[in-house]
Amino acid sequence: MVQKMKKRMRKKKAYKQYIHDIFTGYEQMLSNPDLNELRFTYLKEETVLKRDEENQIRFRTYDLD
Repeated sequence: MVQKMKKRMRKKKAYKQYIHDIFTGYEQMLSNPDLNELRFTYLKEETVLKRDEENQIRFRTYDLD
């Protein structure tokens, strides 16, 4: 039972870090217009931050099955 709780806590911590990294990357892209794309992965999904034709930052999340 304790191991399940520890595993759940590790997953929760990893997911929080994933979200934190995405928003940190977004802030980096705001401050650095030369940065065109960033990728972040968590378990079976990937989030891509990418600039479009008008140089606006877009978020896309994909399943990695």
